[in-house]
Amino acid sequence: MGMSRLNVFALIIDQFRFLRHVGTGKAAVFVRIFLVAVGPVAGAISVWLGWQLNSVSELAAALGLLAGVFISAFALVFSLRLTLASRPTSNLRQRASRLMDESALTLLTAGLVAGADAIWVTVVSAANAPDTPVSVWPTAITVGLSALVAAYFLLAVRRLHVLYVDTFPPFWKVQQLAGGLGTAIEMEEAARRVSTRTGHQ
Repeated sequence: MGMSRLNVFALIIDQFRFLRHVGTGKAAVFVRIFLVAVGPVAGAISVWLGWQLNSVSELAAALGLLAGVFISAFALVFSLRLTLASRPTSNLRQRASRLMDESALTLLTAGLVAGADAIWVTVVSAANAPDTPVSVWPTAITVGLSALVAAYFLLAVRRLHVLYVDTFPPFWKVQQLAGGLGTAIEMEEAARRVSTRTGHQ
């Protein structure tokens, strides 16, 4: 039981289970398959093409910084989630809560993957002789992990984008929903209509 504190796979499994369509609650099968396949596919392509990195020391620093950014963004989303949880519930806020939950877990998982990639690259850099290209297999693992980091980055940004435009609909969507006549409608009602139209995202 003591080792459960180090079980990072629990985080990955939780994040994986949160990959659902917000409007229907159905599993986002394509996204799940993509996340499972992107690392191995990128690594296989690297091996097939015989890629060899000249240096990975700069990559280690960049990945470490990126991991910190992901975790800082998670802390911000988490604090906003606590604020939302203390308010009266509505359909719009429930949708926003689900988006925040998925965004927070995605950011935290992205931080984990980026940190793991940074540790791996640091070990490779330390074990590799100076001025010597990294061999094919360590390069392939680095490429696979980095592809997964990029995928999580894009996934987190997209979730945050959907959360923002659902909560604060852009003026052109409000105008469309108001019939294009400039009719003023309540912001929450506009957001509710936008979320209805984008329920499968």
